[in-house]
Amino acid sequence: MNKIIENFLETHVKEYSIEEYEKEKAFEHFVNRCIVNKYSVDRFDPMEIMTDEGEKGIDGVAIIVNDRIIMTIDELKSVINENADLKVKFVFIQSKTSDKFSGDEIGTFIYGVKAFFEEETMRPTTNEKMEQLIEIKDLIYHQSIDMVQIPQLDLYYVCCGKWDDNNGLQNRIDIEIKPLIESQNFSNVEFYKYDSDKICIAYKELKKKISRTFTMERRISFPNINGAKQSFLGIVSCKQFISILMDNDGKMLTNIFEDNVRDFQGYNPVNREIQDTISDIEDQKRFALLNNGITIVAKRVNVTGDNIQIYDYQIVNGCQTSYVLFDNREKIRDGAYIIIKVIEVLSEQLSDRVIYTTNRQTEVKSEAFTSTKHFHKELQDYYNASVKEFGLYYERRSKQYDMQDNIRKTDVVSLATQTASYVAVFLNEPQSTHRYYGELLSAYKNRLYLETDAPEPYYIAAYLNFWVDKIFKDGKIEKKYKVFKFHLMLGIKILITDTNILYGKARLQKKKCEKIFNIIKSQNKMNEYFNIAFMCLRQVIAETKINMVDRHRSKEFTTEYILLLNKQKDAVSSTEYLKKGDVVHCTIFFISEYFVHVKIKTEDTRNIGQIHISRLAKKWIEKCEDVVKIGDIFQAKIISDDYFESKYGWSLTKIF
Repeated sequence: MNKIIENFLETHVKEYSIEEYEKEKAFEHFVNRCIVNKYSVDRFDPMEIMTDEGEKGIDGVAIIVNDRIIMTIDELKSVINENADLKVKFVFIQSKTSDKFSGDEIGTFIYGVKAFFEEETMRPTTNEKMEQLIEIKDLIYHQSIDMVQIPQLDLYYVCCGKWDDNNGLQNRIDIEIKPLIESQNFSNVEFYKYDSDKICIAYKELKKKISRTFTMERRISFPNINGAKQSFLGIVSCKQFISILMDNDGKMLTNIFEDNVRDFQGYNPVNREIQDTISDIEDQKRFALLNNGITIVAKRVNVTGDNIQIYDYQIVNGCQTSYVLFDNREKIRDGAYIIIKVIEVLSEQLSDRVIYTTNRQTEVKSEAFTSTKHFHKELQDYYNASVKEFGLYYERRSKQYDMQDNIRKTDVVSLATQTASYVAVFLNEPQSTHRYYGELLSAYKNRLYLETDAPEPYYIAAYLNFWVDKIFKDGKIEKKYKVFKFHLMLGIKILITDTNILYGKARLQKKKCEKIFNIIKSQNKMNEYFNIAFMCLRQVIAETKINMVDRHRSKEFTTEYILLLNKQKDAVSSTEYLKKGDVVHCTIFFISEYFVHVKIKTEDTRNIGQIHISRLAKKWIEKCEDVVKIGDIFQAKIISDDYFESKYGWSLTKIF
């Protein structure tokens, strides 16, 4: 491993707080992030991609469905329910810190991939995590009728050495992957050899420390605009534009669409028309006239003659055109041009405004603009103001903190995490969190991110997610309870406060949150509340009649859990604990002809009682004053069943 990669790895380890990992495991984590980042617009945890201990030949598996990383059957079913078409990619990774490519290790890697797709009777024994991934794979193929095309298979063998085309290993690779190609289970099978150079390029692409240069002919400069250092409008050849879209593997550079409000919508009627325009030789020449063009926002723009160099750039409008051009790049001829607008932004406000206005000119669902709302900017400011105390960062734009090496990525709260956490904790619906956050935004649009909401409950919900996540990462409770993470978060909140749902009422929300803040500042108190929430969860799991598979996503299960939490709260806070048979201390406050009236020294509000003259002494007495007087303190035993049997409270007998 060269010094450059060593430095990248060291930075990565600090970002993810994985200093306890051995070097080989940390490198696997690092590589999984670099590779899978190419496929995912949303933030993900590289640990989720890693295989469990003992898995031979494969260090990382990512199943990508419609550009989302799928880790559970629930997530897959959610995608299936919301999409008519499925686009699937299987990604397998093997990482080696050695400086030499090994044919035997490559063979073991490909064998592991083959085994993954084998029939159950032919597969070697594997672990629980891999079995869950295989279950997802099986459901995908069961849904094959809904696929745009059959799945794509990408294999990455990563080594810190240098790849040599003359080492003879390519022939072995071709032979090993031939059965996968011939199986007809995949639309395409690609094997990528990642050496030290490609590792460095992938990491730089991840950090967006990349630039592209293209020629913009017949451009015009916009006049001075507040928030923009410079901006241009002109035409660029389609071939050059496609080079802006490519990563070092010749794949689509998905990172550059993070600020776009829509993913690629597939070949719907509009995108088919764009494709038809490209396919027609004459229309292709008119492409700049027939297409709305592209808007690029960049952090830095250098101009030299007709050449424009852009750094850290985003395509904020034109995602659909970009994908269609990329898919049909083999058809593009030299005479095809596209209109491009380039803006070097100085302020985030201008960037937000550009994203909103350029996309509102086409039909886009309103929830796609969620993160551009004023509330999210205020929420981000609240996080920034609180960072010294709790160390969390709100990422209202996907991966906006990836370039900041000093920020631990485990401390970054994505829009998806923020949404699910708030729905679970402050809307009392943890059973809904398995759904894609876009679904949640739509389903809870009248209860989420309201302009009249306070930022505090959102922050607390995210902190509880962070805190409970750490419980699992530290191995303090078994992984099998991870599906109930959001239930545990809700449990902590209920035990500290209540089950009342407040939205759009900032003053009341802040009042509730003050009490929670007082608790989460104390690790001991947090552990106490978590332990109670966890014990209640275990009891409900043991007693419920709901099917095991459906419990974590069942409204009925959540209701049972909340009832037990409230019962536990009532039991702890109740002052009514005295009962028949208890021995208590009491003092006399009134003496009548046949009874002594006492006040019991207790926190129980049922604190008065009476003792009949016959129970004041072992011998017969004529009157009570013969043995007791006002103010006497002594022990007595409760002998009645119910405090409310008489208007004088408990019946007692003096202990002699």
